[in-house]
Amino acid sequence: MKISPPIDAVAAELERWAQVDGWKTVGLAVAEQYHAAGGGDILPTADSENGLSNATQRVKRIFRGFDGPRYAPQAEGLKSAALAALPTERRARVLRPHSPAYLVAVATKEFVDAINAINLGAAPTEILREADEAISAIRIAAMTAARVTVTPNIGIQ
Repeated sequence: MKISPPIDAVAAELERWAQVDGWKTVGLAVAEQYHAAGGGDILPTADSENGLSNATQRVKRIFRGFDGPRYAPQAEGLKSAALAALPTERRARVLRPHSPAYLVAVATKEFVDAINAINLGAAPTEILREADEAISAIRIAAMTAARVTVTPNIGIQ
């Protein structure tokens, strides 16, 4: 049985995504996934400026009000579309936040950011911040991986 993430984790990740790319981007992506999977009454199609505006507003309202009686069923109905719409790294953070593979991917990304800061001549404070983030991410990945035992020919236990 596949375990589904809690709706509050999905809603929080949608909020973080919207802070970076805007609610129009998030609303469009969720609406497209929702209607590609068969759609329904929860969201209007985003095939016009008015439709995009309405779909975006509904997605925002539904996931901000997921814990209330009015929007809880709608948030559950949109959860799979929202998960499918999330960019890969964001989806992995929601679905497998403690997975060694995800944590190593984050550590690798942070390490690349630190190297780029050095190579591109960033300010010393930025280089130190990026290096601290990389070290922290590597430490978390290593501590998580150390808790997982690997048996040859059997896989992760």
